[in-house]
Amino acid sequence: MENQYDLSGYVDRLYSAAVKKARDTYIAEDITQETLLAACSQLARGKQPHNLWAWLLTILSNKYCDWLREKYNRPQVSFEEYPFEIAEENKPQDDSAKMLEAVLRELGYLARIHREVMVLFYLHSHSVDQIAEELGIPSGTVKSRLSIGRQHIRKGVNSMENHTKQSYEPDILQIACSGKEGLRREPFSLVPSSDRLAQSILIQAYQKPLTEVELARSLGVPAAFVEPVVEKLTQGELMQRTHGGKVYTDFILFTYKDRKATFEEQLSTVETHFQLFWEKTAKALEELREKPWCLRQSQHARAKLELYFCLKLLANVQASVLEHCVGSLPYSEYPYRKDGGRWIALGMLFSGEISSQPDDAFWKYSVNGEMGYAEKNFRDTKYLELRSYGTSLGKWPDYEAVPSYVKWFYELWEKVPSGEWVSDPHILQDTDSLTLQGFLKQEKELELDIPAISLTEYGELCGLASAYVPKVTSRVQEVLLPLFESGYVRLPSHLKSVPKGQQYMFCCCSIPMAVILQAKEKGLLLKGVDYPVPAALLILEKN
Repeated sequence: MENQYDLSGYVDRLYSAAVKKARDTYIAEDITQETLLAACSQLARGKQPHNLWAWLLTILSNKYCDWLREKYNRPQVSFEEYPFEIAEENKPQDDSAKMLEAVLRELGYLARIHREVMVLFYLHSHSVDQIAEELGIPSGTVKSRLSIGRQHIRKGVNSMENHTKQSYEPDILQIACSGKEGLRREPFSLVPSSDRLAQSILIQAYQKPLTEVELARSLGVPAAFVEPVVEKLTQGELMQRTHGGKVYTDFILFTYKDRKATFEEQLSTVETHFQLFWEKTAKALEELREKPWCLRQSQHARAKLELYFCLKLLANVQASVLEHCVGSLPYSEYPYRKDGGRWIALGMLFSGEISSQPDDAFWKYSVNGEMGYAEKNFRDTKYLELRSYGTSLGKWPDYEAVPSYVKWFYELWEKVPSGEWVSDPHILQDTDSLTLQGFLKQEKELELDIPAISLTEYGELCGLASAYVPKVTSRVQEVLLPLFESGYVRLPSHLKSVPKGQQYMFCCCSIPMAVILQAKEKGLLLKGVDYPVPAALLILEKN
């Protein structure tokens, strides 16, 4: 009997297991020593473990939990007393700590109503009556929830993981919208580029409604982390609940495949019918070039103004043909949002990192929709706004930083000494990037390198574009209609709130840049331009 329970041969193995857990040799030594002392004490009292190594690992795990509780105020979990019957084939043979980890993992996947009673009962050692009093529910309800919780944990431990691709190779969701954003820049602020969990939840709940627990399991994330994000997204009106309590993503998501659906046909259409697109566009461009506020711009700034104008004109032509196909959605029908905005969201899906997207011809012809950010009563201005399209000729500025950019750009345009800037000083770190993108130039001093025009002059620009939209549309409508008939995106059957026009918005999305790049190639636009050309302008009105 004495030889059977000789612990000397287990010291090194226990120490290795402790190092693996604690990742600290000094702490591992303490845990190992405490484990051996506890084991010797129990053996001296007559303890006869069936599997000595598994029993020692159990003690080690509990001593490690003791240490965690002391350091992080974590409650102790005693594996030996865990009342779950786990299938024999899934019981670890040489490391009972794995079972503890599995149980705790499954505890994290429980819905809140079951998770909270399980935590109070098993981790905090509260009685059924105590839990009933704390939660304000009958004791029978506590017992029922404990029973259901144990069933879910047992089932989870005994089954394979049910994680989806989004849990280990997540896609990226980029939010966009039409209309007026909210007071805190909703919907963009609801799903920032850094919040991969919110993105993954929206992606996962798009094809069909899911419970928070189903979302948690599919993403491999504890339900406690999923629930507050879902609450934020439902409060922010990006998600909705069914009558049964499930949640779903309440806006359209576009894939790379959706955006490319008619790409080749679009290029072919422009190549064949270029003159139909360009004849009236060129007339509008001639009128633009005669405007005094165009003539006063520098060479670089004028090129950016011309590109912005052409994109605005051609994008409105595209919208006009779309309206002919599916009707219009007047702004009066945009829903009022709780956040003070009036917007309709949409999302773009990207595989992996956005920067790693395939550098193929499609992205050369891609256009990010027009962005605008306004600021009132800054310095001596009544109104200040930055407007921009993103194209392959000039990158789109970081949207999250635009509120800082617009103030800084005005100070640069006004040649305010750097010591008197009131814009965010951290913006200086973007100087090199914005210079490379063509928004700034640095010669003797840092200067703004995009056009700056007054609010009245911007109204003239928009009026000129609007005057030519029907002229261009009448020439190209017939050749564009087949693209709209074949390239629309089909929605999940449960999604009813998406405006019909959004299903068709990428049917001709490459047309504007296809026309512009052909015009550039023919020397009709941006002739001799070999520098970045962001389609951007600063609009201002002084007091």
